[in-house]
Parts: sequence; C-alpha cells; structure tokens
Amino acid sequence: MKLKDHGKYPKENGLVDYKMELNFIPNDNDVTTFMKNFAKDIISFSNANGGIIIIGIKENSTTGVHEDLGLNQKNIDCFAKLDLNDISQKFNKILKNGVSLDIQQFQISIRKFYYILIPKSNNTLVPINDFKEYKIEKGAIYYRDTGGTEQANKSTSEFDRFLQIKANEKSKEFMEIWSKLLPEMIDINPREVLILNPQQNKVYGFNNKDKTLSGSNIDIEKSQEGVFNIILSAISAGEIGKITDNEGKPIYKLMGEIHTEREHISLTSLEKAVKEVANYKFTNAHLKIVIDHLGWVNDKSFNVINPPNQTVSNDFNKFIWIETVDQYSQRTKVFFSPSAIPEIAKVIDDPKIHKQLFNKKLSKK
Repeated sequence: MKLKDHGKYPKENGLVDYKMELNFIPNDNDVTTFMKNFAKDIISFSNANGGIIIIGIKENSTTGVHEDLGLNQKNIDCFAKLDLNDISQKFNKILKNGVSLDIQQFQISIRKFYYILIPKSNNTLVPINDFKEYKIEKGAIYYRDTGGTEQANKSTSEFDRFLQIKANEKSKEFMEIWSKLLPEMIDINPREVLILNPQQNKVYGFNNKDKTLSGSNIDIEKSQEGVFNIILSAISAGEIGKITDNEGKPIYKLMGEIHTEREHISLTSLEKAVKEVANYKFTNAHLKIVIDHLGWVNDKSFNVINPPNQTVSNDFNKFIWIETVDQYSQRTKVFFSPSAIPEIAKVIDDPKIHKQLFNKKLSKK
C-alpha cells in the first residue's frame, strides 16, 4: 500500500517488479517452483541496487495499469511452505555465495499477497555453472535495469557500462568518507598531516623539497604493547587528547587494526559454524531469535552494524560483545566468541522449544 501514489502503483523499474502468480510445473516441489520463478530476478536485483518483487498484482503491459487482485490458495500454500534455509542452499550451489531474502505475506482488504525483499549485494554474484531449469548461464552477470533483467557481459559495451556503475559506487563511497575529514584536514593544514600504513610499513606526508605527497619506509612496532597500538587504543577509548603534544605536529590519520588477543568471529561465521554441528536446519532469522532467547541481546532483530546502546548484555560478554571497527566514523560491530557455537547449537537441537521460539518445528538435516 505504501507503494501506491494516488491509487496507482509505479511502473516496473530498477527497484520494483510485479508478478500475478507463480508458474507451476507438475512434480516440482515448492522450493524448485520458487527458484524457477525468481532465481534469475533475485540475482539481478542483488547485483544492482536491491529491490522488491510483489506477487499478486496484474500488470497490463499496454495501458500500464496495475490491479491488486491477490493470490489464490495454491500460490499462498506454496509460499507458506517455503524454508529460507533451503532457498539459501540452492543459491549457494548456483553462486557459491549466499543471498539474503525476506519473504512476507501482506493483505489489502481480504486479498492476500506476498513480497520478496532483496537487499543489494556487496559482491557481484556470478553463476558457477549452467542451471537451465532456472534459465541461468555459467559466468553470466545479471543485473536489474529500468527495463528489467540485463546481462552485463553479453556485449563489450554493456559490460563496460556495468563496470562503470560499480566503479562509481566505490568512488562515491570513498568520497563520502574523505569529505567528512576535509574540513579538519584544512584546519590542521594538509602539509602537516601524516598518514601511517602499518601493513606496508610506510609513512606518507608532504615533501617540502619536491612540493608533492610522497612516501617513505618506516619501522612500525606492531605488538600489543607497541606505540602504534597504544595510540590506536587511546583513539578508540576517546583519549586521544592525552597522547598528543600541543607543540608537535599532529598525526591525523592512522591506518591499520588494533591487535587483540581475544579470538572472535562474525555473525556470518557463527551461523556457518553452528550449521556444521547442529542437527536441524535454521535461518539467520532463527539464529538471532536463539541469541535473544539466551538473553545475550534485547532485540531478536538486532543490527550487527552500529547496534543501539544496551543492545548487547554485558552479563554475557564471554559470548558476545561490541567492538569499534572504524575509529573515525565510530562504526561498531557485534562479535562472538567461538564458545558461543555449542551454546547456540544446544538450543537449535532442542525440538521441544522449536514451536515456542520459531512458531514451527525445524526440519532435520
């Protein structure tokens, strides 16, 4: 309903697609039916800017009018039986890469519809083999354009266009980061700014003799007790003022990571690890529900990046905690200890509480 503008739906474009109903083929199960109808479109949306597919709306290609007729029971039953974990495994076979989806039912009056919400992928998704049943070719780069699904590497000009789009995205991201620093750079005087790169043992700065920005080799002590990590630790703790010398020239940007003795894994790695040991199939959403059930967080839909304060419970910091991963943007991220794996697997493998937590019984592997 939010897509409607004065009672009209927008035309299909780079972000929105409509489908009246599923095409069913005899003897196909629900997941195969879903993949045959949507796999190629989902990849194309992921490779562009993401998007939404709404099922239950009839589009008149001649007049451009959309009728929200709704779905019949056969379509509704098919969507209701879908397991996102099974769909994810299908995409892993196609791409060797996961695809994140949200599939939900909604109503307009008494008519029922489904939508598939597809986020933008950070990586370009490329099929590793031919999948003729899904009309997918090995090595083809599908992406969503205003006119529908396109193949980037079908022609040289189309491929160049796709690469330019991706390059512009990266350039925009780069400029957004640096534009926030430029006012401070000017205040400091760019000629007095030093950039340290500990990964390559380099220091960059203004060369007064040649009037250029140049780099030199430098030995950087990278141990936990070394000066470099002491400075980074002070920045992350908001104590940079305690280590600067007002009479000296400021070190404006430090590039590198704070070394930590604590072993940690991301939510994505945690999900993969639990799936290796658990006896039941589950999705990313199920994983977050379990983490909430254990009392580690206060929101079963918590954000991994920049979570609100108090999202993670300090009582369970041996399993879960938040770290600052970018000192200048203050970007934070939720991390987990490997010891969280058996704790979560124990809940996943307890069928007695499946209905209470997930409103359904999980399927065995």
